[in-house]
Amino acid sequence: MVLLKRWLRRGVLLGLVAIILGGGPVAQAASKTVTKVPARAAYVMDAQSGQVLYQQNADKRYPIASLSKLLTVYLTVKAINDGKIKWTDQVPISRDLLKLSHSYAYSSLRMKKGETFTVKQMVAAAMIASSNSAATALGEYVAGSNAKFIALMNQQSEDWGLEAHFISSSGLDNTDLKDYNLVLPGTGKKEENLVSAKAITTVAQHLIQADPSIVQISGKKEDKVNGTQIYNENMCLKGQSHYDKVTNIDGLKTGFTENAKLCFTATYTVNGQRMIATILGGDTTFSAMNKLIKQLKKQYQLATTTLNDRRITLANGLSTTVWAQPTSSQAGVWYQDQAAGLTTTVETKLSPAQMSSGTVNAGDPVAQATVTDTKTGKQQAITYRSQQSVTLFADRVIFNEQTQPDALLQTLVQPMATAFQ
Repeated sequence: MVLLKRWLRRGVLLGLVAIILGGGPVAQAASKTVTKVPARAAYVMDAQSGQVLYQQNADKRYPIASLSKLLTVYLTVKAINDGKIKWTDQVPISRDLLKLSHSYAYSSLRMKKGETFTVKQMVAAAMIASSNSAATALGEYVAGSNAKFIALMNQQSEDWGLEAHFISSSGLDNTDLKDYNLVLPGTGKKEENLVSAKAITTVAQHLIQADPSIVQISGKKEDKVNGTQIYNENMCLKGQSHYDKVTNIDGLKTGFTENAKLCFTATYTVNGQRMIATILGGDTTFSAMNKLIKQLKKQYQLATTTLNDRRITLANGLSTTVWAQPTSSQAGVWYQDQAAGLTTTVETKLSPAQMSSGTVNAGDPVAQATVTDTKTGKQQAITYRSQQSVTLFADRVIFNEQTQPDALLQTLVQPMATAFQ
């Protein structure tokens, strides 16, 4: 694997080449076409609806280098959301990971013996500086060991139906990991993570949904961890060499090895709608990403509908209602040749656990808004969450007037009535 410093030097050279070859702002073209991305694969999707705007070799597995850290961070966030760990927990750093952090080739955050790091600091180090030691330490802390965490990564990929195979939580391959006792038993000497563009974009979608603030974390040009300055390798961020105000990329993750080449999963917004784009295996990936996003903005139009807080009736036959808030203030559908025709339906959706317990807690999902483009059939679903805690059966009248005679009562009363005739 090429040295990190060598990659950074290479990035400067690639930037100069991109400028010479016209990698700057794209001229306004008359036709609405998207040219093939100069890379192995690419995939662009709406982060909220999952609607696909572009794909190129999207289902074929390729090396993705440090984009692997997106799944590592997702599983960390999931463990936090599930209450298994906390952002403030101290993450143990093994002797092997300390050694890795001192590697000129593979380290972007040098760790000292006895130094402590929180989960939050390790996530920042993994997302901003692409720290291999931080990512591996997170995996070991979440699952108990490196091998168990890799199994968790592959199980999650299988659960989502992804074209993906992981042998590393950091994105390093076995030729790199062998010196740090991190090679997964049963894997080949040169084995590496192989993941499709569609798969890693889907991972990014789940990560943003699990913790929207990850965009802000990954969007920092630099930060400090325990006083050590760390730097972001995403050259498309504001203030970086390939920033473009038209595309306005604000996150998410880069990766590079000699095998993987330059890989990039980017986030940006169009009229408030969050988008995710991935390019795998390119040499001018930052310029190519800006060009791809610009072309898609010309080719597609976004139709949106506003979603407001509303009162939700929780179940048929019950008068219990709650005020609920949508997880997004709008839903959108992308269209090309004809304007979209949007309709919105809202349906109460309570879980079996909610119905069994008869309670809904503040923050629980209680309904789903489905926005449909009647012309294309494309849909986007937005969850509504309760703003208050309620008991489902609180408003049920216990002593209702009987509309039908009670059979048992009639049986008991009838002989008495006969006796007094």
